[in-house]
Amino acid sequence: MNERIKLLAEQAGMTVNSDYSLYTKDFTTYGKFVEKFSQLIVAECRDMFVVGSVSWNLLNDKLEHFGVEE
Repeated sequence: MNERIKLLAEQAGMTVNSDYSLYTKDFTTYGKFVEKFSQLIVAECRDMFVVGSVSWNLLNDKLEHFGVEE
């Protein structure tokens, strides 16, 4: 597993085991994990754009669709 993906999974609330499987004690939080993990990935991609550029402005118009705030 990519170290950055592992870190994002942990930030989203999952435990990453030594074999890189994801673990949680409470499976009712799994949906919340998927949502948060997705938002973190989209935000990470957003951060690759140059702030103030035309592409940045177009991207920010679309982020609400994914529930990602600046």
